[in-house]
Amino acid sequence: MKRPQLPNLRDHRVLILHKKDHDYQVLSGQLVRLGLKIIEPVEGQALPWSEVDVCFFDANQAHKNTFPWPDGEPRVPLIAMFSAETPERIHWSLTQRVCAFLVKPVRSSGTFLALQQAIFEFGSRSRADAEITQLQERVKARRVVLKAVVKLMELANIDDDQAYEQLRESSMTNQMCMEEMCLRFLQSGCEKSALNMLRHQRRP
Repeated sequence: MKRPQLPNLRDHRVLILHKKDHDYQVLSGQLVRLGLKIIEPVEGQALPWSEVDVCFFDANQAHKNTFPWPDGEPRVPLIAMFSAETPERIHWSLTQRVCAFLVKPVRSSGTFLALQQAIFEFGSRSRADAEITQLQERVKARRVVLKAVVKLMELANIDDDQAYEQLRESSMTNQMCMEEMCLRFLQSGCEKSALNMLRHQRRP
């Protein structure tokens, strides 16, 4: 049996939003040994989020302005570091859709596990979000087709099968997708212009 392969973390760029205390030193040392690169913020400059692959942050100090995106829409995997596990802080971190947790004080174990969990979870969520968006677009497209079929039925006094077939033939003749053809038909305005547009589109 083939052994499962974990993501290669080497050269991943990590931002640590935490004061430079003992926990920071232990964590940064572990990350460097794992082959990751620590991003050092420059005082007076905005955080370089476009360069960040993973972010550790102090969950007991973070607030609504910590991240540059809307709540619950992280653009990178987030790992929350906890010392005091209060319900309020845990709830806030969960609403940010963190991907993993790391309990303080930071020890020799736990960091690698948190990184792997965060990267895996973020990838899974990103794929799920993309699939949901695709499904929403498909539903929206089907509504456009349905509206076009109903409109053509009323204008041409034909049944739904005939209306759909006319729209399908027009889309094939003009080498465009069905949804685009239907959208053009719906945007064609008055009854006469709509029918003329469809007849013109079907002309060989």
